[in-house]
Amino acid sequence: MTQSHDPFAPPAGSTPTAAPPTPQYTYGAPLYTVPPLKAHAGLGVASIVLAVTWTVVQVTQTALAPQAADAFADAADLGLSPIESAFTAYDMVGTLVLPVALAAYAVSGLWLYKSRMSAQGANPSFVHERGKVWAWLGWAVPVVNLWFPYQVVRDVRRATSPRPATGIGWWWAAWLVGYFVGESADKTSSRTSAGLTELASNVVVPLEVVSSIGMVVALVLWVRIVREVTAWQRERLLVQDGANSD
Repeated sequence: MTQSHDPFAPPAGSTPTAAPPTPQYTYGAPLYTVPPLKAHAGLGVASIVLAVTWTVVQVTQTALAPQAADAFADAADLGLSPIESAFTAYDMVGTLVLPVALAAYAVSGLWLYKSRMSAQGANPSFVHERGKVWAWLGWAVPVVNLWFPYQVVRDVRRATSPRPATGIGWWWAAWLVGYFVGESADKTSSRTSAGLTELASNVVVPLEVVSSIGMVVALVLWVRIVREVTAWQRERLLVQDGANSD
């Protein structure tokens, strides 16, 4: 009896084709390559420098706030609004806030994004609560900017270092106080109603003081977070290089 030919059998003498690689799954998405582990020390230093600059601007504004309050009080006596009062050094320093904040956002967002990718490469099994795009968008999207950046930073820290991630909650609380109270001070000092000028002269100094305290505390804790993440990135790289050289 003649044996039937199997149409799915490879030709005689041929070498079977290797199966395609099995994709790795991280954060619910198939990835054929694990992100490389890198230490982003330069971006970390730049992020710290800009955070220091932003805090210095805030503290300087606080030091100049009494002068602005006096100008608002004088404007109130004349029936004018805060924006119609004399342009003070407080206002001049205030013009630096936006460009410094944008620079800090760009550099810190890039550092956080790259550190998120490196954390994924160092610890592929760790499930991040937020996708890597939120390293950028988390700071800018209203409402979610109240907690998404905290979650991204927390998970990057946890995935990178085996030590307990202490102080991140305090950092985020201090940042929220410093940033949003500072925003309130800016809005108070730019009221267009003459009737609110006297109120602005009374509350602008306390608001700036609270904002500066929050910013200083957040700065100290942010420096610690960046340094810890960078240190563990470098340590893992040394271990990786040592294993590859063996």
